[in-house]
Amino acid sequence: MPLRIALIGAGHMGNIHLQKLLSMEDVQVAAIADADETLAGNITEKYSIPFFSDYTKALNNLNGVVIASSTETHYETAKFFLENNIHVFIEKPITSDADDASDLVKLADIKNMILQIGHLERFNPAYKKAVPFVQNPLFIEARRTSNFTGRSSNIDVVLDLMIHDIDLVLSIAKSDVKDVRAQGVSFVGDTLDMVNTTIEFMNGCVANLFASRIAAQRERAISIFEKDRNLYIDLLNGKYVCNIKDKNGNIETTEHVSEKIDSVMDELSEFISSIKGEKTPSVTGKDGLKALILADRIKENIV
Repeated sequence: MPLRIALIGAGHMGNIHLQKLLSMEDVQVAAIADADETLAGNITEKYSIPFFSDYTKALNNLNGVVIASSTETHYETAKFFLENNIHVFIEKPITSDADDASDLVKLADIKNMILQIGHLERFNPAYKKAVPFVQNPLFIEARRTSNFTGRSSNIDVVLDLMIHDIDLVLSIAKSDVKDVRAQGVSFVGDTLDMVNTTIEFMNGCVANLFASRIAAQRERAISIFEKDRNLYIDLLNGKYVCNIKDKNGNIETTEHVSEKIDSVMDELSEFISSIKGEKTPSVTGKDGLKALILADRIKENIV
């Protein structure tokens, strides 16, 4: 029997999730919910899937739910489904408030429900290939830029873009944060559109993160420097380059280019496998909470 999954939020990202879910043989998209009722006719006609403007009505024998609605709705929506013993996948960030995120993590633990967060760069094939090389990172540099699209303008660039790299850096550094310094600019509206931050970890690792949604071109890259090796990961194009220096000072370079990048499919497949009990999520609610706490700390230190 296929798992019955509901999709909450049928906007840009929600539609991407919908196409992936529809292509899975072991999944039945049982319902779609979105506050925008004008979407109902097109969705029901095109996909023959029940549509609800109120997500609480989409609770008919569900196994799981994918929440791709706006960030400010994540907490109440996820809480509702967790309380009703439904496994939850939430698009990043987990919530807009760390206390709310903490409540969801505790609720998922109490209910023994899966709470997976959509930090999809963890599933980027170039990152997955490169990260086993990392041993003792000393410095990490992450850049994530795009031109202005008009989407997600209700949240700042830290929660919109930088949150991906915050999660990656935390997973690489594996240390508590010692100090944070940051600068930011609001250009289009009242929310931050460009932020640069330097994060110092207790183990001595230092990370510099830059995110902008008012840039001239797209960039998704992370560089990791160690004593005798460095890694450059092009997340946008699925490529990494690893330079290793031996005891004689010779440098060996390894390059890898992934054949295809479909991180959304990979993360959703993991969610489905987790519901079946075949594995546990790579990015849990606790990971989402840690990233959100650091995101808040970055914004608090912006000068």
